[in-house]
Amino acid sequence: MGPILGALLVGAAIAQTAPAKKLVEYGWDVPFPDYVKEHVREMEERPFDGVIFKLRELNQAFDTRRWDAARLEPQVETLRGIEWKRFTDNFLMLNSTDVWGMDWFDDGQWEAIAGNLRLVSRAAKAGRCAGVAFDPEPYGPNPWAFPGPYPDRSFEQVAAEVRKRGAQFIAALEAELPGLRLLTLFQLGIFGRLVDEPDPAARQAKLAGDIYALLPAFVAGMLDAAAPGTRIVDGNEPSYYYGTRDEFRRGYRLMKEGAAALVPPEARGAYASRVQAGMAVYMDYVLARWRPESDYPSRYASPRDRMLWLEHNVYRSLATTDEYVWFYSEGMSWWKGEIPAGVEEAVRSARAKLAAGQPLGFEIENFVARARQARDGAVAMRLLTRSSRARRLEPSESPPRLDGSLDDPAWSMHSPLAPFLVRAKALKDLPDARTTVWAAYDAKALYLAFRCEEPNPARLKAALEGTDRPGYEGDGVELFLSVGEAPAPRRTFTLNPGNVRGERPWAGAMPLSAVSAPPWRSAVGVGEGAWTAEVAIPWDAIGGLPAPGSARRVNLCRDRALAREVSCWSGFLENPESEPDRMGEWRF
Repeated sequence: MGPILGALLVGAAIAQTAPAKKLVEYGWDVPFPDYVKEHVREMEERPFDGVIFKLRELNQAFDTRRWDAARLEPQVETLRGIEWKRFTDNFLMLNSTDVWGMDWFDDGQWEAIAGNLRLVSRAAKAGRCAGVAFDPEPYGPNPWAFPGPYPDRSFEQVAAEVRKRGAQFIAALEAELPGLRLLTLFQLGIFGRLVDEPDPAARQAKLAGDIYALLPAFVAGMLDAAAPGTRIVDGNEPSYYYGTRDEFRRGYRLMKEGAAALVPPEARGAYASRVQAGMAVYMDYVLARWRPESDYPSRYASPRDRMLWLEHNVYRSLATTDEYVWFYSEGMSWWKGEIPAGVEEAVRSARAKLAAGQPLGFEIENFVARARQARDGAVAMRLLTRSSRARRLEPSESPPRLDGSLDDPAWSMHSPLAPFLVRAKALKDLPDARTTVWAAYDAKALYLAFRCEEPNPARLKAALEGTDRPGYEGDGVELFLSVGEAPAPRRTFTLNPGNVRGERPWAGAMPLSAVSAPPWRSAVGVGEGAWTAEVAIPWDAIGGLPAPGSARRVNLCRDRALAREVSCWSGFLENPESEPDRMGEWRF
């Protein structure tokens, strides 16, 4: 049999066994079982195949407290009484917020967690649910970050333990749900940049520094234990922001092919057979109702084009998914009739065309491209690319002491750099929390001092405990610096309030191997309403002392993760690392 004929036969077999495409609703209007039982008839009038809903109080996957089965029983009885008719694929929601100090290495905790998950399985069975939805986004302390509370353990050691817990997780959910559908709102499809790294060792090193470093190990554990009939759905939250047919196709290929590189070789067969590619539609983003203070492309599309964009994304999502699409919304309620005009009609139109085997009938690539260009152009006009003369310490000045106090004359006797602004994607200029930076240098090193105002110092707890990663999550500051005059390699330095340092090279005109790892030093302090930091980076580690009259490209940024606020000294569109031409400049 030739390869082409073989591929056609395989494709025909898949087409014959492919499940029906389903659209399920989830959003800020998420209901509880009692509401569903009372309103199921009206709910089923909406253009969905099911709903993601949640148990009262008992809906956190990593709750280390043992749940009382008797306390859950009234909700189980309510679930048994729901008379589903048209909604065939319904899911109970689990979140991954970790406010109880879940420890991957604590067997006692995981006995309690597994027991809780078995209760969820029982409740889902009572409600005749297709399965469980799982949101890995932590909304607080992050269980997926490395090293987290394990600074003395290797990434491989922690990942092995997380893999074991992933197996417990799926086994507990399967307890009373044979043929479980686990709809994760996102999964390995979020690691698009990582899967393109051909060197496994380099890929592993990059993964260890990611905000979701341990998530692939958890997925591998689920694959180890998942029964043949179980399906684990990558809900592909990044598809929120798609606007072209090709983006849906690329996202599908990433989940089905590229992402398998992130699980161990022995788990890839299970990945191929048990993981489905899903899609998501984010109504608020497409209709420009998301973050009114921010800039994003749909703000530059007409109301008519936005509604076409919504219909397009529903159609393309359903056409591309293996089985499930989840429709997400925030500032509305399907169940209370609080729906923007035209939304339900757009969803029904997309579904009807697909069900009838009809083409969508229009394309949106041109106006989406125009909207993206208009957004970039408007933002670029507001960009403030900063330039400053670097201040050299006078011969009579001593280098600053690195103690985090900022009372050194090198700072107190001199003016700071221009204030940070909110990154260019936002419409406002000044951040909610001000950042002030002083910079100086001598023949040996570059010195920096940061004063980071924080209206809510309690937010710094995770960083002070060393449970976040600078530059990837949590609160922290970053220095982006060219190592020599442009074109040249560049390096990123990151520091958080717990004095956890990080550094990484990034693309430039010279091989990254030409840049040595910098033996830099830092000190931090946390006071009332602010945290402070001092940094010293030796010149001999970053290309040598700049010659008089030369310049270095530079940017300084601060991330307040829970506040979702990024501010910088010099403006940028999307990501300072990928926009070297928009970096500011220090002249020497």
